[in-house]
Order: sequence, then C-alpha cells, then structure tokens
Amino acid sequence: MTDPAAPLKTFYRSLMGEGAMPLPHEHPYYVPMFEGDPGRDPILRLAQRIDLAESESVNLLTGFRGNGKSTQLRRLKFLLEQRGCRVFLVDMKNYILLTKPLEISDFILSVCAALAAEAERDQGLRPLAEGYGERLLNFLRSRVELKDLSLEWKAPEASAKLGASLKTDPTFKQRVQEALRGHVTALIEQARDFVIDIVETIRRLEADPDKKVMLLVDSVEQIRGVGAEAAQVYDSVINLFAAHAANLEFRQLHCLYTLPPFLVHNAGRNLGGHAVTQWPNIHVFDRAGQCDDQGLRIMRTIIGRRYADWAAVISQTQLDDLATSSGGDLRDYFRLVREALITVITVSEAGGGAPPEVTAAMVEQVKNQLRSDLLPIAREDGRWLQLIHKTKQTALEREAEVHRLTRFLDANFIMNYLNGEPWYDIHPLLRDEVAQYQVE
Repeated sequence: MTDPAAPLKTFYRSLMGEGAMPLPHEHPYYVPMFEGDPGRDPILRLAQRIDLAESESVNLLTGFRGNGKSTQLRRLKFLLEQRGCRVFLVDMKNYILLTKPLEISDFILSVCAALAAEAERDQGLRPLAEGYGERLLNFLRSRVELKDLSLEWKAPEASAKLGASLKTDPTFKQRVQEALRGHVTALIEQARDFVIDIVETIRRLEADPDKKVMLLVDSVEQIRGVGAEAAQVYDSVINLFAAHAANLEFRQLHCLYTLPPFLVHNAGRNLGGHAVTQWPNIHVFDRAGQCDDQGLRIMRTIIGRRYADWAAVISQTQLDDLATSSGGDLRDYFRLVREALITVITVSEAGGGAPPEVTAAMVEQVKNQLRSDLLPIAREDGRWLQLIHKTKQTALEREAEVHRLTRFLDANFIMNYLNGEPWYDIHPLLRDEVAQYQVE
C-alpha cells in the first residue's frame, strides 16, 4: 500500500543526519552564499590570503555552531587544491573532549594524531605517519605511567587509538596533561619535526620544492564549558590561543584553526597577525529588523534542494516566517521546518488521507517550542540582551564578564551577521521576551 506521506518523510530525513552534516561544494544540497560577490566572500578572501603567503602562515575562522562553517571549510579545501595546495582537513571533535579544559599538551597531541591519521590514507605518507605514531607512544610511555598506553598499540592504529582515548576518557586526558606539563617543549619539537617531515615528503613525492601544505583544524569552536567547570574550560581555551599562540605555528605549514566566537578580540593579532575571518549567519534581515529578500531566497533554495515541491505543503510566507524566526541559523531553521513536517505527517497518518498543508497554528506551535528551549532568561541577562539588540554589538563592558557572554553565545541567544562589517543581534524569538527591559 502506498504511503501518502512518504515524500514528506523523505523531506524530513533530508533535514537531519547526513542531510544536515557539512557538505562538499559539489553536493546537490549545497547552496552558494557569498560566491556571487567576491568582495564580500569571506572564504574566497581567506583562500587568496593563504595563496599569497609564502613559507608558512596561520589563519583563524570563527562562526556559530550550525551556520555552515564546516561546509565552507570544505569549499576552502577545494579552492586551495585548485591552486595547487595539498590540504589536510581534520575534525577535532573526533580527537578532543569538547567539554573539558584544554592544555597545550593534549591539544598538540590531538592535532598531530589527527594529522597522522589523515596522512596514513596516503600510500606515500603512510610509513612516515605510522613511524610518528610509534615514536609518539614511546615518548608518552617514557613520561606517563598509564595502563592505557598499551604495548599492543601498534601502527597503523596507534594515532587513532591515542586520539580516541584523549576524546573519550577524561581520566586519561587529565593524567596526560599532568605528566606532560614539564615536557611541553619536547612535545612541541617532536610535533614540529613530524610536520616538517610531512611537508618535505610531499614535496619530494610530487617533485615540487615549493608545494604548499595546508592543515585545516575544524570544530575547535565547539568547545563548551558545562556546569561547574564552565569557566575553567573557557579560560583554558583563551590561554591556549593567547599564552601558547607561538606553539600553534609550524614551520613550512599553513594552518587554519576554527575559533570560538568569544575569542575573536585580539586573537588574530596574537596568532598569525591576520584579522579573524568571520562566517556569519545568513542575512535574513538587516540591522533595523527588515526582511532581506536575498537572504530569504537563499533559505528557500536550501529547502528546495532537499525537497523541490515544498510549496505544496508550506507556503512561501510561512517558510519565510520560519527562516526569520531562526535568525539565519541553519540548525534552528532545519529544526523548525522538521517540526512543522512532523505535525503534517502525524495529521496525515491519523486521518489516513493525503498530507494536509502547514497551517498558521502549526507555524506558531513550532516557534513556541523553540522559544521555550531558550527560556527562562534572568532579569540581569535580559537587560544585557536588550542592550545587544539595541546597539548591535556585544556590549561587553568588563573582561570579567566574558564567561557570561560565552554562555549567551553557547545558548544561541546571540547571532553574528556581516553586512559591510560584522554586527550582532539577539535570537529573533527572544525579542518580545527582552523588550520589557529598558536600557539607556
């Protein structure tokens, strides 16, 4: 028996799982953002800066979770490869514990483990990567007394097992940090030797003494403090990119690190010397709160790539309402559309007929569901959020308040846009809530 709701179920699934994951630029779901405007395209400018750099460089990219930044890193990889660069893209959420404090030791260990794992995929680099994995384990065994550093950890899986342990085992991570605090210099030297070996081997294999090698380090911006450790986690990230900035640079290697939004101030000056590249939310409205037609067209196209016949179930007005309610945040946008689809599918199956259209009541229901996740807001927080909404800046008055600001960013209370210059606003679904607070 034919399921009348089957197409909508396919539509729903396209907005979750793989359909909501980072996409390569050639994927049928991929939708261009700034590509038609080279002067405003952050990724194209970033590729140009790297292309112009000579021996080595460091760049930083920031953006909010779920706004397409990782997809754009894959586009950057493609652009750089077109220009003759060899690019390694590593996803650090597979190698670091995102909710625990970071130290330079375990961060460098994780980055090198990730790079070694990527290098192992290349037949010409595999012996080098496997040898480094064994040397790294020997280095750790000489300084860290842990049963986890099993003698059974052999190449080619040594680097992967080390990275997995640093990610999944807080005790292992903590004891490695404690043991290596007096050996950071030796660890950094070993990491730099490995990087130079990688670069020189690639250049030799490709018979190109000037071959550029690029390392893109993704997901660092997803580090989040939780509970009582929150301030300690944020302080550790600040310390990593400030006090240890010099240890994040590698001779002969071009690096890019993604960066949490709360670290934008002065980060580029401390590391790499370039302005931090910001990947903004889709521009669904301007500073005055007026709808932006170009941004809304992009949001509709994103849905159309996944389900071409969307207008048969939801009107353009309703879809635009969900787009503006998301603030241009793709994660929230997908959630709102999915929840509307769930309601339609449920009504269809309960009635046994063809799927009905989305109603105004359904749209309000899914918006209220998302709004309820953002509430309640403390009175003091409400005043600050209203000031952000009014000034379109973070309105951070004292450095001591940075932890509170990071909580706003993590909770998606604040969103970043780019229209001439970067500016901020609060989540659209919070505007009515914070409107009661008067600010000067």
